[in-house]
Amino acid sequence: MPISKNDLKEFSSLKRKSKRLELGLFLVEGIKNCEELLASNYEVVAVLTTNNLSHEFPNAIDISSKDAARISQLKSPSPVMAIAKIPKNESFLKESDVIYFLESINDPGNFGTIIRTLDWFGINQLVCSIDTVDVFNSKTVMASMGSVFRTNVFYMDFIQLQNQFENHKVLATTINGNNIYEFKLPKKSIIVFGNESKGVSNEILEMSHKQISIPRLGKAESLNVSTSVAVITNELVKSTFKGH
Repeated sequence: MPISKNDLKEFSSLKRKSKRLELGLFLVEGIKNCEELLASNYEVVAVLTTNNLSHEFPNAIDISSKDAARISQLKSPSPVMAIAKIPKNESFLKESDVIYFLESINDPGNFGTIIRTLDWFGINQLVCSIDTVDVFNSKTVMASMGSVFRTNVFYMDFIQLQNQFENHKVLATTINGNNIYEFKLPKKSIIVFGNESKGVSNEILEMSHKQISIPRLGKAESLNVSTSVAVITNELVKSTFKGH
């Protein structure tokens, strides 16, 4: 059955966060991501394919390249896309020795890569400031390579998080903090990663117990925030293994 004009209009509008929230839907692009979506508990509304790939995705709707270009957020649309329902967040932030907090992350590619990295290390929950990019932005979903479907993402003010985990030490990641390779991480901590260009805000820096950093040995001005998350998480995991 061909896609209806009304569905095409709705699916094309999912580029905007306001429409995603209004319709309760989001777009998934790419074969790998669509496969991960179909294997998850998310409710799928439609799978859309071009290039006669419907044989690989039963019940998929074949659409034209022109319609795919209208729906997609990419310059070159993927041959497979899907529309899924945004789940009602009925989960609660679980007690954990280490909580990750992202402050004002703007780039959906960075956000998706961070989710993918944490998933690699077995971390399936993440807290973000209210102004961090939408987890259901299709570029975030695509960069996560399916990890978004296994990760609980919570949006809240930092004060709210700190009140919930008042026994955790706040560690802010900065350029000139304590060397992560020499610093002994507290057993219970909230690790804060800041905005791509501005870093952690002064407000959170003032509330932090310590500042930590990855030592710079070369001349690069800074590290991408997703790279920083990977390096610090790897060090955290290493110290955990040493503890055993």
